[in-house]
Amino acid sequence: MEKLIVIVFENQTKAFAGFEALRQLDRDGEISVYEAQMIAKEPSGGIQYIDNTDKLAFPVIGGTSAVGVIVGLLGGPLGALLGGMAGGLIASIVDLEHSGVTDEFVNDVNAAMTPGKFAVVADISEDWVTPLDTEMEEIGGVVFRRARTEVKRMHHNRDAAAHRAEMEQLKAERAQARSERLGKIDAKVDALRKKLENALEGDRREMRSRQRQRDAKIEALQAKADQSQGEVRRRLEARIAEVRRDYEERASAA
Repeated sequence: MEKLIVIVFENQTKAFAGFEALRQLDRDGEISVYEAQMIAKEPSGGIQYIDNTDKLAFPVIGGTSAVGVIVGLLGGPLGALLGGMAGGLIASIVDLEHSGVTDEFVNDVNAAMTPGKFAVVADISEDWVTPLDTEMEEIGGVVFRRARTEVKRMHHNRDAAAHRAEMEQLKAERAQARSERLGKIDAKVDALRKKLENALEGDRREMRSRQRQRDAKIEALQAKADQSQGEVRRRLEARIAEVRRDYEERASAA
């Protein structure tokens, strides 16, 4: 499964060790790394790219702009704008829409990545989370991941879909895990379950809001249709049907 990951470290030494561990996992075939970048959070809250070709050289497999987009988002509104411009604003917006990245994911990373900390941001594929998590836990890195799925739905719905996918993967992995890993896997499942509940409640709130908007639109259109005749009435009735159909399609996709 292709994912975007952000691994947060306390200092640059640990971040370099984490980057090397990521590279070794790639060499071993445990994961495949398509793109990776090390960054630091400045005292101002901005993001600084760490560029050291000797230590950060990495075999890129079919590069993507998704890493650059999320790095921009971690730098705040200005960083997001600059990050988008750097890779082509329109292309970056499209890639972000397809990446599965949401406000929740960015906020979680920002809460952990306080000024002075470092992170490795990467676009990877992994079959199991244990190889990466185990390596980063030993170094002291905190891993955030998000499945890259192209889902044309609301943000909360994308969160819910990602949490379900991660929970299913963890449950499957638990059946084969060693006893010392069970507690950590169970803790991750519990945390994801809480996030799933919050995401679903967000979905319900947004759907109720959309329903109110739909009802208000239909009421206004119907009032006009009742006072109209012929072609005008037909068009208004067609628009009412379109509003209903659009709402039903959104509801069925939620």
